[in-house]
Amino acid sequence: MLTKRGITLCILSLMLGIYLVVALAASQGMAAEAPCNGVRISVSQNEMSQFVTPDDIDHELGGIRATADSLAAADYNLRDLELKLGALSIIESVNCHRLANDVIAIDVVPMRPVARVFDRSGSYYINRSGKHLLASPRYQIDVPVVIADHDSLPDAQGVISLLDEINANTMWSQLVSEIKIARNGDYLIVPAFNGHIVNIGDGSNLDDKMKRLFAFYNNVLPVKGWNYYDTISVKFARQVVGKIVPGKVRRSDFDAVDLEFEEGDIDIDIINSRDSVTVGEIKPKII
Repeated sequence: MLTKRGITLCILSLMLGIYLVVALAASQGMAAEAPCNGVRISVSQNEMSQFVTPDDIDHELGGIRATADSLAAADYNLRDLELKLGALSIIESVNCHRLANDVIAIDVVPMRPVARVFDRSGSYYINRSGKHLLASPRYQIDVPVVIADHDSLPDAQGVISLLDEINANTMWSQLVSEIKIARNGDYLIVPAFNGHIVNIGDGSNLDDKMKRLFAFYNNVLPVKGWNYYDTISVKFARQVVGKIVPGKVRRSDFDAVDLEFEEGDIDIDIINSRDSVTVGEIKPKII
């Protein structure tokens, strides 16, 4: 049986609950009717920021800043704003949110290109998600070049993963001038110096392929000449294969008589006998 004190406490609790419900509903109503105190557009800084300004974003949204005082803050569909801006090729990401002072904040990150692609459809930049930005004289971005003998880039994520591995390795990043993708899907590295291309097959086991390639550079090319081979392939495990075009006149860049090798560095008989050696037959040097 409730005492008089218990009944009083129950009544007070009920009244407090009713008050909280009414106060919450009132505050929500006030928030819904609160006028917008402006639209703040910010653009983060990266290599493309010079091509994307707050005024550009405002223009894409139909002059949203000028009409802010005519709307309530709650009238803005923030998700729709994000979708509209996110569909622009030059935008990497966008976040729209309402601040405590009823200002609508639009935070934009311009696209971050990771490569410029040339394929049969034309030329464009791609970001990490594979999003395209049509190349234009307006954009001059220093990024790796990828040339694909395809109607479109066949494996954007594979290319991006390969670029990540190349950039993470000092020797590879200095060596690579551009990447070509053959019709069969092989990746062909075009070195920063003239003379040949390097077929690495797919983008797997790059460390092992790099060791074999630089062993070949250290031990074979000083004898054969840096322009002797058209293609050097490290596509297959434990092999380095030098390929030449039949009938093409070859000239060694070096006179083998004038070269000095450390004893045991190189087996000339192996090199002269064929244009393919296994990694166990050549001794890498530190370069």
